[in-house]
Amino acid sequence: MLSLGFTLFARPAQVESQTVRDVAIGDISIASVNTYVRVSGLLDTAGAYRTSYNLGGFELYGSRYVPLVAPGTPDAIWVADENLPTRDSATYVTLVAQVVMGQGAQQPPLYLQVGYPPNVVLVNFLSRLGSISLFALILAAVVAWLVERLDYAIPLPWNTRPASNPPALLWFGELGRQFDDLVLRSCPARFHATPHEARFESAEPGYPWSVAVRRLKWVELFDVATSYGSMPAARLYFEDERGLQRHGVIAVSSAESRDAILQVLSLIR
Repeated sequence: MLSLGFTLFARPAQVESQTVRDVAIGDISIASVNTYVRVSGLLDTAGAYRTSYNLGGFELYGSRYVPLVAPGTPDAIWVADENLPTRDSATYVTLVAQVVMGQGAQQPPLYLQVGYPPNVVLVNFLSRLGSISLFALILAAVVAWLVERLDYAIPLPWNTRPASNPPALLWFGELGRQFDDLVLRSCPARFHATPHEARFESAEPGYPWSVAVRRLKWVELFDVATSYGSMPAARLYFEDERGLQRHGVIAVSSAESRDAILQVLSLIR
């Protein structure tokens, strides 16, 4: 949510248009619209007026505008009564404001909206930061999805030193509906086989689980990264006792043990 919020900070305006220019009241014209100016003058609160709208007999009041007058000249411009210094009488002030074009018959043709320009460099940096972090989050989600599809068994793209004193057999993968589709990672297991079914079962007392293999469909051999080090592994695609297509990964202590288990699995009918 923060990443999306940061991306909304982007402003298409150029940095130059946010520069505050020192001008006289008489220099403000239609060409100054949407620019920021620093202007000084006499803020005549006595000459202020407020817009009003008649709706079905009800009088609704809108924005209030105060004239800013250049002493000794006829030059004047209206200022929206927001963020103005509170004065009961005419006061000489210096304001930083944006020149805004009025809308409708009651607003002045041009008026000043008091306030400093936004830090465009900062907000655009935050926008880029949000885009980068959003991309990083999407990339992390894709990587997590791919790792989950690999049953959390990551193949090693290069040869590494084999594990020292590894367990005989590890299971990676989903346990099936009877175990609420729980997914295990690097869990010690035992292997049992009959002519019609093979089972990978928990090797840890007090934590029973099992995965049945009725028919081996396809095998992919690789070395897997485990907490014990690199171990020979096989990704199994098989049918379980319910005839459902399943997959999982076994990691064993040696390539000979892996080949022996696969040979037994291939004989099950």
